[in-house]
Amino acid sequence: MKEKSKSKENLFSYIKGQNGLIVVVLIALAGLICLIMPEGKINQSSLNESERIYSYAEKLEEELRDLCSCIKGVSAVKVSVYFDSGFETVYAYNEESKSTSNGVNSEKKYVTVGSGNDESMVCLFEKMPNICGVAVVCNGGGNPIVANEIINLISSAFGVPKSKIYVTEGKN
Repeated sequence: MKEKSKSKENLFSYIKGQNGLIVVVLIALAGLICLIMPEGKINQSSLNESERIYSYAEKLEEELRDLCSCIKGVSAVKVSVYFDSGFETVYAYNEESKSTSNGVNSEKKYVTVGSGNDESMVCLFEKMPNICGVAVVCNGGGNPIVANEIINLISSAFGVPKSKIYVTEGKN
């Protein structure tokens, strides 16, 4: 018991000392930060979505690198893929049409399975993120014929408009 009161006295005497104000301010800031911070729960759905998009981009970039490396005159390929959206989930729904005096009203009701807290919507499919641009840097990319081959390959394989694909020569 005496040790506790002694340690409290040491703490108080330290705070009263020359740096006491700094210590008090730091303790107050630490308390304020603890109040402001969420309860240790980061928004997992957005984190998972970001991880999924990053993983999908890596997969596409690797595939594009492999494809471009197969073109005659192309080497040391670096590719970046850009998206204008994330994954989009399409859910099943029933559409009910009702005739009213104002015309026909339609109402969508999502199809669910389970009950209570375990109820969830039925997923039909998931749309992949839309590619809005591709950048390719490679040895041989400065040659217009080679660059055109790369652009045609990417456009055909992934449905990206040719105007959204940029190819340039890499540094040696």
